[in-house]
Amino acid sequence: MRRLIRWCRHFAGAAVLAVAACRGDRHILTVAGTIEIRQVQLAPLASGRLLRLDRDEGDTVRAGDTVAVLEQPGLAELIDQREAQAGAAGLRTADVVAAEADSTRAANDLARAERLRASDVISQQQYDQIRSTAAASAARLQSVRAAPRESEAARAAVRATRAIQDQLTLIAPGDGIVLTRYAEAGEAIAAGAPVVSIGLVREPWVRAYIGERVIARVRVGQDVRIRVDGYADTTFAGRIVEIAPRAEFTPRVALTERERADLVFAIRVAIDDAGGRLKAGMPVDLDIPLLP
Repeated sequence: MRRLIRWCRHFAGAAVLAVAACRGDRHILTVAGTIEIRQVQLAPLASGRLLRLDRDEGDTVRAGDTVAVLEQPGLAELIDQREAQAGAAGLRTADVVAAEADSTRAANDLARAERLRASDVISQQQYDQIRSTAAASAARLQSVRAAPRESEAARAAVRATRAIQDQLTLIAPGDGIVLTRYAEAGEAIAAGAPVVSIGLVREPWVRAYIGERVIARVRVGQDVRIRVDGYADTTFAGRIVEIAPRAEFTPRVALTERERADLVFAIRVAIDDAGGRLKAGMPVDLDIPLLP
């Protein structure tokens, strides 16, 4: 019994709470951790004035909810102008079909006129008039053939302007809670400046630390059991998804100078399905099977 107690104290010096070992199972490592959630900062990709902020700190949001709307003075009018230009360019595109028909008809008339002129059926004046008409039709066709390209350019300008307008509406990427609001209605917001931050409560994970003495017996991908005081009769499944490549000193929450001097490796544990029951900041215990 004394030897077992000394063994437990030895691992406590490395900031690893080996509770399972004290129960007699030397192949299960139990460490303390904390629930964390992913945070997303919503920021516009275009500058503007914050028109309204639909959510306050602590409010819940669903994926796809509008969180904030910005505006740019004159943007709506610019969209109307470019849509009108695109409409006019579209009408010019219809002229191409008519010009092609006129040019084809004039070319056929000229071909017949050449045969008739060779037989002296029509006069030189009549022939010259038909030839002039054919030349004018061909010139008109060449002038309107650029209309389809102009129409496509006008439609592209409309799409680009609407894309700017879309970037001024901030949408929640997932279910979560508004953690922080960085601006108020009426403020000018630069492109890329955060307006709100959202915590994605559906994707919690655990941050924990393992002492360097046992880190070699832990691998990425290992299954982990997660225990929470508030759910004494329930354990949650998880897996180690990241192990820090470098050691660090025990975080400042360690209790003694001796503990702060020991080296630990941070690990990240993904939780398979918590059903929204685990909240940020909750303390948990991880049961990690140690490899041979």
